[in-house]
Amino acid sequence: MQLQYLAIINALTQAAGGVVEGLSLSKTLQRIADMVQQLVDVKYAAVGVPDDEGHGLRAFITAGIPPEHARKIDHEPLGQGLLGEILRTDHPIRLESIQDDSRSAGFCENHPHMKTFLGVPIIGRNNQRLGNLYLSDRRDGQPFDELDEYMVVLFASFAAIAIENAKLHQRLQAAALHGERDRISMELHDGIIQDIYAVGMKLEIIRGNAQLTAEGQTQFQAVLRNLNSIIDDIRHYIRDLSNANKTHATTFQQQVENLVQHFCDFSGIDVTLDVPDTLPALTDNQRHSLAQVLREALANIAKHTNATSARVKIYVKGRNIYLVVEDNGQGMSTDQIRDPDHYGLRNMEQRARRLRGFLEIESEIGQGTTITLVIPLK
Repeated sequence: MQLQYLAIINALTQAAGGVVEGLSLSKTLQRIADMVQQLVDVKYAAVGVPDDEGHGLRAFITAGIPPEHARKIDHEPLGQGLLGEILRTDHPIRLESIQDDSRSAGFCENHPHMKTFLGVPIIGRNNQRLGNLYLSDRRDGQPFDELDEYMVVLFASFAAIAIENAKLHQRLQAAALHGERDRISMELHDGIIQDIYAVGMKLEIIRGNAQLTAEGQTQFQAVLRNLNSIIDDIRHYIRDLSNANKTHATTFQQQVENLVQHFCDFSGIDVTLDVPDTLPALTDNQRHSLAQVLREALANIAKHTNATSARVKIYVKGRNIYLVVEDNGQGMSTDQIRDPDHYGLRNMEQRARRLRGFLEIESEIGQGTTITLVIPLK
């Protein structure tokens, strides 16, 4: 028994060492899922991250489910049933049969079959819930025992350190970025702007000592106007640096316009753009994913559709934001839409899933294609 515990401690030490090396939160969460799967030797493992209210899951990172299978699952867990029960308790839950437990909410369509279950909370300092570990089905077919629970509870303490470490690194990066913005703003204001003022003063002195024609005076005034315009531009840039978090909506709309304009320039396809003047505040992930899905959809139109025109529409309805991209091209069959080798469509679906949204593709041969991305604003 002593040798067994020594082996367990050794395995935990190795796993913990690998986990706490990470500084990226997303990579750390995936590493935690992978390592707890190996530690207990189970078919499936996952890390769930609770939302801000603690009533559901903001993120769900899995190990053991192949990507091609994950794409077929109807939706990611919502934090209900047993997963929701773990959110409400600070104690592990260990079951020999998921289906026989009254708290089980069942599985959605195309979810892999799972029988046994071990759920353990990840609790950080000040009793803060950082996440949950979920394990299912030991590879040897046996139910989870006390030793498994003991190992996972210990591993959860290392996982808490790793998550807090990654979050701290994120905050340090944000603070560094904010400090860098302040530094750049100061250098622009106290350095470059002052240098431009100095150039303007020297030009004024030169003008006073020179005999300029009327044409020369006009050119001179144009130079001074250009210098003043440059100063104004730099001041606007400094203001944008200071208020970076307040300009996301405008930046996103401009980003969409730029994407569409670049697409029109290189493809020759006419695109109608329909974007409202104002949009609700979007997170970094939402803006990035919306832009990437739009980029991917436009690239597909250029490469595959033989379209002559397209339309891009973004709008808000209820608590969701919609991105619609449609074209008048040759369309696709159902088999083409479901083709696992169609990486563009697969990437768009994955981005939608990560934001707890969904992607709809409507197409028929000869009838064009409409791609609709729907993601919740909250």
